[in-house]
Amino acid sequence: MNDPLPSLSTLPLSKTHTLLSTARITSHQLTKTYLTRIDEVNRTYNAVIETNPHALEDAHRADLERKNSPSSFGPLHGIPILLKDNIVTKAGSGEHDMQATSGSFALEGAKPEREAAVVTRLRERGAVVLGKANMAEWCGFRSTSGCSGWSARGGQAKGIYHKDMKASGSSTGSAIATALGLCCAAIGTETCYSIVSPAEKSGIVGFKPTRGLIETDGIIFSSHSQDTVGVLTRTVQDAEELVSLLGSNESMLGCESQLLGGPGSPYFGRIRIGIPRYIAEVAFLSGPKRVAFLNALGVLKRLGAELESVDFEGAEAYDALSTEEGQIVLDTDMKIALNTYLETLQTNPNNIRTLDDIIAFTKAHPEEEYPARNVAVLERANATDPEDQMYKSMLEKDKFFAGKGGIPGALEKYNVDVILVPSLSVMMSTFVAKAGSPALSLPMGMYPANTKVKLDPRNGMVDIGPGIPSVFPLCGFLPIVL
Repeated sequence: MNDPLPSLSTLPLSKTHTLLSTARITSHQLTKTYLTRIDEVNRTYNAVIETNPHALEDAHRADLERKNSPSSFGPLHGIPILLKDNIVTKAGSGEHDMQATSGSFALEGAKPEREAAVVTRLRERGAVVLGKANMAEWCGFRSTSGCSGWSARGGQAKGIYHKDMKASGSSTGSAIATALGLCCAAIGTETCYSIVSPAEKSGIVGFKPTRGLIETDGIIFSSHSQDTVGVLTRTVQDAEELVSLLGSNESMLGCESQLLGGPGSPYFGRIRIGIPRYIAEVAFLSGPKRVAFLNALGVLKRLGAELESVDFEGAEAYDALSTEEGQIVLDTDMKIALNTYLETLQTNPNNIRTLDDIIAFTKAHPEEEYPARNVAVLERANATDPEDQMYKSMLEKDKFFAGKGGIPGALEKYNVDVILVPSLSVMMSTFVAKAGSPALSLPMGMYPANTKVKLDPRNGMVDIGPGIPSVFPLCGFLPIVL
């Protein structure tokens, strides 16, 4: 038999499971392949912060389990999975464990009593926890300077399609690692476009399911009201399968799987797709973006989908918000969430008890690169008060944006099943986050070879260039009940 290892790192989940279950490869071989790939390329891309010191041991255990009972294990058994660095893992008593720091040295060595529920779920299904992926420090809510995808622990993560390419965040390393074949799939978290945006930049599938479908206990939250655990994969089928294996709410799973099944789903032939009216006119799109989106619409029509122009009742009110009004809920949520998490720590070497302590630590430790990378967002959050009248007022407005004024309202008014947009929209992503709706990003187009390189003036990294993904359909927004 030819050595299968050179091509293992880019196989989809289903194919990898087949090879494992038929004993054509072992989990130990597979895990070693990924660890070797990480050693080879991670210095260039900074996608992985650390690897699990027990990964090969865990893989060997999975191989023995399959050998003793070959038909007893599901599609995740023995599969190496990466985790975002805000997802807590716990090793056995006395064993060296991976960190969970949200990218900051402040939480190095700090752990609560229990690991994240999603990690426990992965272990129950026999997955091999391969390591921790880099991320935007504090889920991107630290600084107004520098570039997203940077953390003190992991350095600046870089996109894979151009030298010094900006990669987006905050699940940055999870997306890059999946695209590079450093893992079979990765688990990320999303507050607002934190999975779908880096997935777009990496040309992979990013799926943030309905909030609550995958348990969120044991992650380092930015917002208890918005944070959602999701997946980053190379195929839609892998995303569907992984979420179905990790999900805890069967009624949600049934609905979302129908649409994730795409053209092969019996539901797809009667799907109604909403296109926001300003996008339906595609006047704002040009060049490769316009061509790719129009081609996608044509394919959908040929497959039997109905397209409908839609508007959002809350769009005007959202656009009228002041900057402070738009920020205050997440800022306040972050202060509450971080202080709550810090109270749960059973080990806490740096004695980080409050957001005040995080700010002080960041300013005092050179490896956090302050003041070049400021702490403006952390300080803004720390200045909030949950009794503030603006905060309370915006919580009421958010109920409108999360309901009649946003995604659910448009789905009901126009009788559509899903809403499709060709590029990241702050308003749309905010409506999705506030409603807890699912979102799926799919690769669709890239900038052609003659594209002039454009740098982001804020950080000097490459924003646009040849071969960089140019447009993706951000879709999902599925209703819970179809």
